[in-house]
Amino acid sequence: MNNSKIGNIQITAMIITVMISHIILNMPTHLIATSGSATILNLIYVFIIALAIFYFACKIFEMFPGKDIIDICGFAFGNTCKNILSIAVCVYFLTISGFVIRTFAESLTIIYFENIDIKIVIMTFVIITAIMNILGLKSISRVSLITLPIILIAFIFIFISSSSNFVPQRALPPLGYGAYNTFVSGISNIFAFASIFIAPFLLPYIKNPKDFKKIGFSSLLIYFVYLLLGIIALLFLIPSITSISNTLSIYILSRRVNFGNFIQRIDSLFILIWVMSIFNYLAITMHFTLESFNKISKVDKKTAISFFSIILFIICLLPQNIADISFFESTIYKYVSIIFVFFISMFILVYAYFKKKKQKKGVSDAEQDY
Repeated sequence: MNNSKIGNIQITAMIITVMISHIILNMPTHLIATSGSATILNLIYVFIIALAIFYFACKIFEMFPGKDIIDICGFAFGNTCKNILSIAVCVYFLTISGFVIRTFAESLTIIYFENIDIKIVIMTFVIITAIMNILGLKSISRVSLITLPIILIAFIFIFISSSSNFVPQRALPPLGYGAYNTFVSGISNIFAFASIFIAPFLLPYIKNPKDFKKIGFSSLLIYFVYLLLGIIALLFLIPSITSISNTLSIYILSRRVNFGNFIQRIDSLFILIWVMSIFNYLAITMHFTLESFNKISKVDKKTAISFFSIILFIICLLPQNIADISFFESTIYKYVSIIFVFFISMFILVYAYFKKKKQKKGVSDAEQDY
């Protein structure tokens, strides 16, 4: 596929779009369910760890200019492992995208489309995802650049509108369920930052690879700020936030927004904004599913899009009920992301780092001998 370069702002917009979509899809609720009143402290803690891991990863990526994690895996372990990782990335992106569609579709049918078959809603998401990928990544990046500011402003607006009803005492006790839960078992909440995994796949599109670190850190920081605001709003406003898992928790906040007695119940406007975010999210993850598959099979682009769109639709239908979706979000996605993003990927990078260093040392020794 065409790796034409894209501007840093568009790259950043796409990364943030992917990350911030998880806030829409109940990420704050899942974190609060784990850490309770200590969620704010826990989030700051895991954010620092995520920054350290990403900084270390950037140092290794600098040794492989313009290469993504799959290319680096090929260097470290050979083509067989490269092909296995390519398939694993396809499965990872497709599975998450399928559950993203199903989660959002369930909420839409509960809120607005009770009389519409959920399969129709799902099919709409899949078809639009396919069309956006036919148009290409540059078109997707332009859409992300246009829609992201609207999404970010909408979040700020909801937060400010809700702040008058905040009860800060709900953040007490500061250690929630205890220090062990906050700092030891609570480290598993680092999965909230697993969506940064999309960033290395954009490396080949960055005009200057040295900008990757700046793009990644700014994306992480913006996502952290908005995730923190979402947690503060839900924690301070809704006493039993974990009991509303059948609906998008951010939607509960949006329903409290109004302009006095003249304009009320503008939550439908926010739903429309979030739909745009989800469309962009799905288009981006589908693109890199296609890119990953393209590394092992040179299938025609439109054929690949059709094939993966069918697979995506099937995955969307796998959950039997809301309980299955909640279990995937809170357990399967959480631990698979930790293992895949923070352990397997980092192991590949570390091994490639030492192999590269060994090669450089071998070349240096050979030159000295010569």
